[in-house]
Amino acid sequence: MIESLIQSAEARGYRIRWHRGGPKAAWLPHRSTITLRVGMDDTTTLCSLAHELGHAHYGYPPGHHGAHEIRADRFAARLLVSPTEYATTEAIYGPHPATLANELGVTVKVLKTWQNIYEKTAV
Repeated sequence: MIESLIQSAEARGYRIRWHRGGPKAAWLPHRSTITLRVGMDDTTTLCSLAHELGHAHYGYPPGHHGAHEIRADRFAARLLVSPTEYATTEAIYGPHPATLANELGVTVKVLKTWQNIYEKTAV
């Protein structure tokens, strides 16, 4: 999944680079580049990349701005969790966030963000 997300990002004109130390990931708009920290597990790498793609998608400047972070989190959650896969996984494994996140291949933060989006839109 990471490779396909990297390919998708590159197809949109974003460069993906790797760094050692520092933040998990960063969006560098002046270079159209997303950097990812070497050595993270696959789930953290995937979710960090998806989050930074949210920053890129919305054209955000570098830095951590509350509303931007929330919107990038929501972008990542929508990108990585399909409603159908979520429903199937929850039916099999129950409502436990850590288990669901593990089975869906996302972080608990991404899972909870997705659940929050769904709860607000489900009526």
